[in-house]
Amino acid sequence: MNVRMRAFRCVSIFFVLMSAILTPGCAPQPSVQGLFTRHELLSRGRLAVLGLTEEQEQLLMASYIRAFPLRIITFVERYRLKDILGEQDLLKGRLDDNTRAKIRKILGVEALIMCTYYDDEAFGAGGKKLRIRIVDSETGAILGSVITIAGDNFLGHCEMAVQALKKDLYSKQQTQKLANEPIP
Repeated sequence: MNVRMRAFRCVSIFFVLMSAILTPGCAPQPSVQGLFTRHELLSRGRLAVLGLTEEQEQLLMASYIRAFPLRIITFVERYRLKDILGEQDLLKGRLDDNTRAKIRKILGVEALIMCTYYDDEAFGAGGKKLRIRIVDSETGAILGSVITIAGDNFLGHCEMAVQALKKDLYSKQQTQKLANEPIP
Protein backbone atom coordinates (compact mmCIF):
# COMPACT_ATOMS: atom_id res chain seq x y z
CA MET A 1 0.00 0.00 0.00
CA ASN A 2 2.83 2.35 0.83
CA VAL A 3 4.37 1.86 -2.61
CA ARG A 4 1.06 2.61 -4.31
CA MET A 5 0.60 5.80 -2.29
CA ARG A 6 4.07 7.02 -3.24
CA ALA A 7 3.43 6.26 -6.90
CA PHE A 8 0.09 8.06 -6.69
CA ARG A 9 1.75 11.10 -5.09
CA CYS A 10 4.48 11.18 -7.73
CA VAL A 11 1.97 11.00 -10.56
CA SER A 12 -0.20 13.66 -8.89
CA ILE A 13 2.76 16.00 -8.44
CA PHE A 14 3.76 15.44 -12.07
CA PHE A 15 0.27 16.42 -13.31
CA VAL A 16 0.12 19.48 -11.05
CA LEU A 17 3.49 20.68 -12.33
CA MET A 18 2.57 20.02 -15.97
CA SER A 19 -0.72 21.87 -15.66
CA ALA A 20 1.10 24.85 -14.12
CA ILE A 21 3.59 24.89 -16.99
CA LEU A 22 0.93 24.55 -19.67
CA THR A 23 -1.46 27.10 -18.18
CA PRO A 24 -2.02 29.94 -20.68
CA GLY A 25 -0.94 32.60 -18.18
CA CYS A 26 2.45 30.92 -17.84
CA ALA A 27 3.15 30.53 -21.55
CA PRO A 28 4.82 33.37 -23.44
CA GLN A 29 2.27 35.72 -24.96
CA PRO A 30 2.50 37.06 -28.51
CA SER A 31 3.79 40.61 -28.53
CA VAL A 32 4.60 43.60 -30.71
CA GLN A 33 7.87 45.48 -30.36
CA GLY A 34 9.70 48.31 -32.07
CA LEU A 35 6.48 49.78 -33.46
CA PHE A 36 6.45 53.18 -35.10
CA THR A 37 4.83 54.80 -38.12
CA ARG A 38 5.06 58.09 -39.96
CA HIS A 39 1.93 59.73 -41.36
CA GLU A 40 3.44 59.69 -44.88
CA LEU A 41 2.78 55.95 -44.96
CA LEU A 42 -0.92 56.66 -45.57
CA SER A 43 -0.10 58.38 -48.86
CA ARG A 44 1.88 55.43 -50.27
CA GLY A 45 -0.41 53.21 -52.33
CA ARG A 46 1.94 51.40 -54.72
CA LEU A 47 3.97 48.89 -52.74
CA ALA A 48 6.34 45.96 -53.18
CA VAL A 49 7.13 43.19 -50.68
CA LEU A 50 10.67 41.88 -50.30
CA GLY A 51 12.20 39.09 -48.25
CA LEU A 52 9.38 36.54 -48.05
CA THR A 53 8.40 33.39 -49.90
CA GLU A 54 5.63 33.74 -52.47
CA GLU A 55 3.07 32.22 -50.09
CA GLN A 56 4.12 34.46 -47.19
CA GLU A 57 4.04 37.49 -49.48
CA GLN A 58 0.46 36.64 -50.51
CA LEU A 59 -0.64 36.38 -46.87
CA LEU A 60 0.99 39.70 -45.95
CA MET A 61 -0.56 41.49 -48.94
CA ALA A 62 -4.02 40.15 -48.07
CA SER A 63 -3.65 41.25 -44.43
CA TYR A 64 -2.49 44.71 -45.50
CA ILE A 65 -5.31 45.26 -47.98
CA ARG A 66 -7.95 44.07 -45.46
CA ALA A 67 -6.55 46.44 -42.83
CA PHE A 68 -6.98 49.48 -45.10
CA PRO A 69 -10.21 48.79 -47.03
CA LEU A 70 -10.87 52.42 -48.02
CA ARG A 71 -7.42 52.99 -49.52
CA ILE A 72 -6.40 52.10 -53.04
CA ILE A 73 -3.40 49.82 -52.66
CA THR A 74 -1.48 48.20 -55.50
CA PHE A 75 1.21 45.59 -54.98
CA VAL A 76 3.84 45.12 -57.66
CA GLU A 77 4.30 41.51 -58.73
CA ARG A 78 7.38 39.72 -57.45
CA TYR A 79 8.46 38.64 -60.96
CA ARG A 80 8.53 42.30 -62.07
CA LEU A 81 11.03 43.10 -59.33
CA LYS A 82 13.10 40.07 -60.29
CA ASP A 83 13.11 41.15 -63.95
CA ILE A 84 14.52 44.55 -63.07
CA LEU A 85 16.91 43.75 -60.26
CA GLY A 86 17.75 40.08 -60.57
CA GLU A 87 17.29 37.39 -57.96
CA GLN A 88 20.60 38.15 -56.22
CA ASP A 89 19.78 41.77 -55.42
CA LEU A 90 16.46 40.82 -53.83
CA LEU A 91 17.82 37.93 -51.82
CA LYS A 92 20.72 39.88 -50.37
CA GLY A 93 18.55 42.92 -49.61
CA ARG A 94 20.87 45.28 -51.45
CA LEU A 95 18.71 48.35 -51.67
CA ASP A 96 21.05 51.26 -52.09
CA ASP A 97 19.92 54.62 -53.50
CA ASN A 98 20.33 53.46 -57.12
CA THR A 99 18.34 50.28 -56.56
CA ARG A 100 15.47 52.11 -54.85
CA ALA A 101 15.47 54.77 -57.59
CA LYS A 102 15.30 52.07 -60.27
CA ILE A 103 12.35 50.38 -58.54
CA ARG A 104 10.53 53.69 -58.23
CA LYS A 105 11.25 54.87 -61.77
CA ILE A 106 10.51 51.67 -63.67
CA LEU A 107 7.70 50.20 -61.54
CA GLY A 108 6.31 53.28 -59.82
CA VAL A 109 6.77 51.66 -56.40
CA GLU A 110 6.35 54.29 -53.67
CA ALA A 111 7.35 52.13 -50.71
CA LEU A 112 9.07 48.81 -50.12
CA ILE A 113 7.83 46.47 -47.41
CA MET A 114 11.01 44.69 -46.35
CA CYS A 115 10.41 41.58 -44.22
CA THR A 116 12.32 38.96 -42.31
CA TYR A 117 10.67 35.91 -40.69
CA TYR A 118 12.97 33.99 -38.38
CA ASP A 119 13.26 31.77 -35.29
CA ASP A 120 13.04 33.29 -31.81
CA GLU A 121 14.30 31.08 -29.02
CA ALA A 122 13.13 33.52 -26.33
CA PHE A 123 9.46 32.76 -27.17
CA GLY A 124 9.98 29.06 -26.67
CA ALA A 125 10.08 26.04 -28.94
CA GLY A 126 8.70 26.98 -32.34
CA GLY A 127 8.76 30.70 -31.58
CA LYS A 128 9.16 33.11 -34.49
CA LYS A 129 9.67 36.80 -35.14
CA LEU A 130 8.40 38.79 -38.09
CA ARG A 131 10.26 42.04 -38.71
CA ILE A 132 8.70 44.51 -41.14
CA ARG A 133 10.19 47.80 -42.31
CA ILE A 134 8.36 50.00 -44.76
CA VAL A 135 10.85 52.17 -46.65
CA ASP A 136 10.13 55.11 -48.95
CA SER A 137 11.59 54.14 -52.33
CA GLU A 138 12.64 57.70 -53.15
CA THR A 139 14.22 58.93 -49.93
CA GLY A 140 15.05 55.70 -48.11
CA ALA A 141 13.22 57.00 -45.03
CA ILE A 142 11.63 54.36 -42.85
CA LEU A 143 7.87 55.05 -42.81
CA GLY A 144 6.92 52.22 -40.49
CA SER A 145 8.46 49.41 -38.54
CA VAL A 146 7.19 46.57 -36.38
CA ILE A 147 8.42 43.29 -34.91
CA THR A 148 5.99 40.57 -33.85
CA ILE A 149 6.96 37.73 -31.53
CA ALA A 150 4.75 34.65 -31.37
CA GLY A 151 4.49 30.99 -32.32
CA ASP A 152 5.06 29.68 -35.83
CA ASN A 153 1.86 30.99 -37.42
CA PHE A 154 2.82 33.33 -40.24
CA LEU A 155 -0.72 34.56 -40.89
CA GLY A 156 -1.08 35.39 -37.19
CA HIS A 157 2.14 37.40 -37.37
CA CYS A 158 0.88 39.25 -40.46
CA GLU A 159 -2.43 40.16 -38.85
CA MET A 160 -0.77 41.26 -35.61
CA ALA A 161 1.86 43.37 -37.42
CA VAL A 162 -0.52 45.07 -39.85
CA GLN A 163 -3.11 45.81 -37.16
CA ALA A 164 -0.40 47.32 -34.94
CA LEU A 165 0.80 49.53 -37.80
CA LYS A 166 -2.77 50.60 -38.57
CA LYS A 167 -3.58 51.38 -34.94
CA ASP A 168 -0.38 53.41 -34.57
CA LEU A 169 -1.02 55.32 -37.80
CA TYR A 170 -4.60 56.23 -36.99
CA SER A 171 -3.91 57.12 -33.35
CA LYS A 172 -1.19 59.53 -34.55
CA GLN A 173 -3.56 60.94 -37.16
CA GLN A 174 -6.21 61.59 -34.49
CA THR A 175 -3.63 63.15 -32.17
CA GLN A 176 -2.49 65.43 -35.01
CA LYS A 177 -6.08 66.56 -35.68
CA LEU A 178 -6.62 67.32 -32.00
CA ALA A 179 -3.37 69.25 -31.80
CA ASN A 180 -4.41 71.45 -34.72
CA GLU A 181 -7.87 72.30 -33.37
CA PRO A 182 -8.22 75.80 -31.91
CA ILE A 183 -8.79 76.04 -28.18
CA PRO A 184 -12.26 77.56 -27.44
